[in-house]
Amino acid sequence: MSITSPQEQNNWLSCTHCGARQQMPSTPAGTEAFCFQCNSSMCSHVPRGVQRTMAFSLSALILFIPANVLPILSMSKFGYETKSTIWQGGVALWKSGTPGIAVLVLLCSIGIPLAKITGLLYLCATWKNSQSTRNSYLLRLIEAIGRWSMLDVFLVAILVALVKLGALATVAPQLGLVAFCAVVVLTMVASSNFDSRLLWKTEASE
Repeated sequence: MSITSPQEQNNWLSCTHCGARQQMPSTPAGTEAFCFQCNSSMCSHVPRGVQRTMAFSLSALILFIPANVLPILSMSKFGYETKSTIWQGGVALWKSGTPGIAVLVLLCSIGIPLAKITGLLYLCATWKNSQSTRNSYLLRLIEAIGRWSMLDVFLVAILVALVKLGALATVAPQLGLVAFCAVVVLTMVASSNFDSRLLWKTEASE
């Protein structure tokens, strides 16, 4: 029979699978806690999770600039070469008479990913000193809007375009695509490294 210390009694989490609210004991590095009701993984301890999240988020933010400024693709046909960025692709959709799709593409490929990156940076910078309840809402918002991010989908679309257009024209990836791929990976890694239990611990200590 295990004894829960008073400090551990303040650590509460709700299972994301069954919703059961339960006390969370301290989990050392390399260990993981499971839900008492459905046996799903509750939260694994992420060593230096805040530092890792901040490092990956800063790297993603830095590369986000060339990913959107530099061309991602160049297409050459009959001796005429064109290069386009993500922004230019959205503008082209707007001019072609599909403003709704243009706004959706720009929002989900530029606006939402940028909001997610800056939100993670804010959480890393303020999780000790800011109001934990507000940060908890912010984390839920980041997770919610992250589902609308089209970074990975947009990357697959680019790769499909490279394959499909290869028979009609010469299509070559540019530096913007390299930066874009790096942003995709860094954003995913940054989000997975953030230890959400830190917000609960801060809230319990207030």
